[in-house]
Parts: sequence; structure tokens; C-alpha cells
Amino acid sequence: MEGRSGTWLGWSIQFGSRISETLHLTIANGRVTGAGSDKDGDFSLIGTYGADGSVSLTRRYTYTTEPTQSGVGIPYLYQGKWDGAMVSGLWCTMIRPTDDGGPFEMWPGQEEEELKLSDLAELELTTRV
Repeated sequence: MEGRSGTWLGWSIQFGSRISETLHLTIANGRVTGAGSDKDGDFSLIGTYGADGSVSLTRRYTYTTEPTQSGVGIPYLYQGKWDGAMVSGLWCTMIRPTDDGGPFEMWPGQEEEELKLSDLAELELTTRV
């Protein structure tokens, strides 16, 4: 992961739904820090990565779309493996790990690279005309 600081894209599965996210990470000397956002709000994260590809991140929401803001500050653990192209693994809440969690993936990218299926369908129609 060394030298891969910048914009990252990703997704996670929560309660059967896929949630896309955009992250801005600083990655150096075995440490990962950054911030990001998804449909649930804005978050910060801090973590580590190892020479064996292991990645461990703790993420906390700094703002949520939930009106009471009750999710702010709750730590979420993301543990995965860097394969040279992406990090994939599992996430869970640190408070009650068996209550909520699922798979995730994240990879270096540009915000412009994230296209929705509807955008692809529209592009396909345009090129056929």
C-alpha cells in the first residue's frame, strides 16, 4: 500500500445493501489515516498495514444522516488484505461485533471513475444512436 495516498473508492455490505464510499487517505510507514463519506455520513479513520498485506482500520463517523447523530463516534473495525490492487475483508462494530458487519472492498482510484449503472446504460444508448 506504500505510496498509494490519495483518493480511494470502495463499498461495503450492510444489512444486505451495498453502500459506496469515497475516501481520501494518507498511507506511509505502516500507517493509514484519512477521511471519507458514504450515504450514512462523514467519517475519519486510522489504522495500520503490514508487509504481509494485512490491513486494520478503525473508522468513526463524525457526522451521520441520522437526525439524532447517535452513530457519531462509534468505532467500526475493518480488517482486510491488500493484494496489490485492492483491500478486501470484513468489517464490524467494535461495540457489538456480532450485531452488524459484512464484507468490504476499497481501492485506489479517482472520484470520476465511479460510474453508476444508470450512467453506463445512458452511455450505451448514446453510442448506438
